[in-house]
Amino acid sequence: MICAALMILAGTGCEKTIEFKGEETRPCLTVSSEAEAGQPLEVYVASSLFFLANEKGGAAFTEGLDTLRGQVRCYVNGEKEPKRLTLHADENNLTGLRYVSDDFAPAPGDRLRLEAEFPGFDPVWAETTVPRMPAFQLISSKWHEMDRSNDYPFEEGEVYHELDLTMAVTDDPAYEKYYFVQPVLEQYFPYLEEMIRYSMTFTSNDILFRQMSGSNAMQLVDGDGNYFSDELVKGQRRVFTITISYVPQKEEDMHLYIHVAAVNENLYWYDYSYSQLMGDMGLFSEGVTLYSNVNGGYGVFGAAASQWLEVEW
Repeated sequence: MICAALMILAGTGCEKTIEFKGEETRPCLTVSSEAEAGQPLEVYVASSLFFLANEKGGAAFTEGLDTLRGQVRCYVNGEKEPKRLTLHADENNLTGLRYVSDDFAPAPGDRLRLEAEFPGFDPVWAETTVPRMPAFQLISSKWHEMDRSNDYPFEEGEVYHELDLTMAVTDDPAYEKYYFVQPVLEQYFPYLEEMIRYSMTFTSNDILFRQMSGSNAMQLVDGDGNYFSDELVKGQRRVFTITISYVPQKEEDMHLYIHVAAVNENLYWYDYSYSQLMGDMGLFSEGVTLYSNVNGGYGVFGAAASQWLEVEW
């Protein structure tokens, strides 16, 4: 009877306006940055919003941020002089100010400290360390044409393949890290004059990938990825196999890559909490706190080092 009553309550779809009677805190600075080894540093700064605010996008995130007097600084390896970060106009970004380094790209092993100060807000800071480049190797690839009796709705003349990839990773035991693995299909479209990348899902029976599925928070690729901790490969060489399904028949200017990365703890825990927050929540699910390592505000300052392994077609 109790279960039936709960089912009825869950399915009624009734809406009720809830009046918030708590204390609303004033906005804080939100700083987000993924320091990618070898790439110019990008930092996004925004104003936090009260969770019941009606305005959830656009200018609300930059309201109150004084672009003339605001400062974003990045100190590298304890140096006294910060690297120069310049504000760049970005019409596609409606949720924060975008600052880009003019002449600095983080290197593996760099210790970074990020600071932001804007009038009317408390100053914030965060620290992170850039991982060393991961040591992945693509050992072999084996193609299979997919069975057309599969449930996938094949169009007439379409040919899809499955691809078994045997790979290896050699772990550096000197520091702790997480690894990121993501197949990516890249194709050039002449009429768009643009190279488009598609993230591809994969399966694996290896215990490495039973730990966690990633989220789409990581900007290194557009789509889901998979992480695993270095605990199972600590200081060793580990061979594993992944299978990619529904790989289309190759066309001109089409390439397949395996994007691999070493990711530090800050970025991993942010992506993990983000994926849990954005996932389907049931009636009895607990709330998820989004990970933040920004002191005095919100956001994440994480780092990664990437490799792109091309698969022979």
